Amino acid sequence: MDILRFMSPLSASIAARMKLAERLSSSRWNIYQKMIALHGDDADMRHTKRFAADLVSAVLLCALLLVGCAAATGGDVYLIGALLAALALCPFVMVQRLDKQIADKKRKLIMELPEFLNKLTLLVNAGETVQGAIVRCAEAYGASGSSGPLQAELMMLANRLGNNESFPIAMEKLSRRCSVAEVSVFTTTVLMNYRRGGEQFVMSLRALNRDMWEKRKAMTRILGEEASAKLIFPMLLILLAVMAIVAAPAVMLMD
Repeated sequence: MDILRFMSPLSASIAARMKLAERLSSSRWNIYQKMIALHGDDADMRHTKRFAADLVSAVLLCALLLVGCAAATGGDVYLIGALLAALALCPFVMVQRLDKQIADKKRKLIMELPEFLNKLTLLVNAGETVQGAIVRCAEAYGASGSSGPLQAELMMLANRLGNNESFPIAMEKLSRRCSVAEVSVFTTTVLMNYRRGGEQFVMSLRALNRDMWEKRKAMTRILGEEASAKLIFPMLLILLAVMAIVAAPAVMLMD
């Protein structure tokens, strides 16, 4: 990625002339919405333009590699064909990598949300206001030095509340920046009940917390199954290697 940053000024200029960021924001690619899901607000398309510049840099690097290999091999047809295929697949690989980052962020948000709801419920049940409870949770995250995506969003929310921003507006911004259904359900529950307070609000938080823990358990099971599936191929290779080592002396004796 360092070489992409080195080429960024030239690539950004090329992308701006091609209006690549605007084209990538179309319904086919939808990069602008993906950047909002990954980084939050992107009003000036800063993250989208950076992605467009990185895409131009990657394509230029593939093109330079293609020219260099063609000159070094004397025009090997198979190598040139493979490099052309890599050049054509480069945008799709980068978009797929972006989708993977978004999925990873959403998974981390869902995994972190139940713990936050536990702390919030305890503080509200002890008599703390919702805003005060959120600020105290954010301060605790900041003091611990943890760096999860939900924790970063909560610290930003606490800063907005500290700057006297309206609580409903700040919660709506939190929901929009996270772009996760579970966080949207949390913000909706809070906005519907925080003015009433009392036992009813605490019960709503507890019910939501139970649902979030169930989702976290389900996601943990899915991650465990995926990890087990990824281990099958390495274990198969190890089995084949052991079989070869065991069978090699017998084959040599037969010869």
